[in-house]
Amino acid sequence: MSQPKPDDLPNGLPPLLLPEQGLAREQQLLDRVVRNERGYGFLLWRSRRGLVVPTASSRLPGFELAGQRLARRGWPLVLRQTGGDLTVQSPHLLNVAMVFILNPVPGAIGQAYQRFCQPLLAALADMGIDAYCGAVPGAFCDGDYNLVVDGRKLAGTAQRWRKVKGLEAQAVLAHAAILCDEDEGELCRLTNDFYRYCRQPRRVREDRHVTVSRLMGLKPGHSAMALLSRTLYQRLGQASDFMEEQDEG
Repeated sequence: MSQPKPDDLPNGLPPLLLPEQGLAREQQLLDRVVRNERGYGFLLWRSRRGLVVPTASSRLPGFELAGQRLARRGWPLVLRQTGGDLTVQSPHLLNVAMVFILNPVPGAIGQAYQRFCQPLLAALADMGIDAYCGAVPGAFCDGDYNLVVDGRKLAGTAQRWRKVKGLEAQAVLAHAAILCDEDEGELCRLTNDFYRYCRQPRRVREDRHVTVSRLMGLKPGHSAMALLSRTLYQRLGQASDFMEEQDEG
């Protein structure tokens, strides 16, 4: 897999994949770093509609019924092998994956999130969006390293670690799903419906979320996806030198 370039974006947009395909491409990128074939890489992609849940969710009461009902609405359930919570995928969310090498020292998980979030926050700042990292109670798939604007969740983040062949270091796959042009209210309704179908008490709140389009004041039909993708490609490309310097250190 060659390093992506801005020119690789058809019509200015990242590729549109099935959720399983996008996750597989991220895994391929991680595998190359695990094999010590490269020390850094990134990937941008969009997903067709789906609700991605950890395998453990398949044991919830009502899971099969939830899958049938949501699929009829055009939102099939997709199982993933990693943990976490339900995440909604759609063509109007931007998935960002970065893989790099890090030594497993105390505090390394936070350090990994900081390395990953730094270029994302810089790209948003380039677009006039002042974001920061933090938790947002009431948001779906909440975590300490959400990308947040004025107390509302703009993106969720996650990471996975694997040992690098021949080294004591670890390969880190960090991922973000950025709410770009999607209707955040629809995503919250889908999430709450899944919980309700599976007889779970948890609920999320629409007012705890915001999109890039909304922050930029774009009218319906005007997409922020292409601009955000180009800006992220530039920032993530610049991050390559920083990652190599850190690895040598």
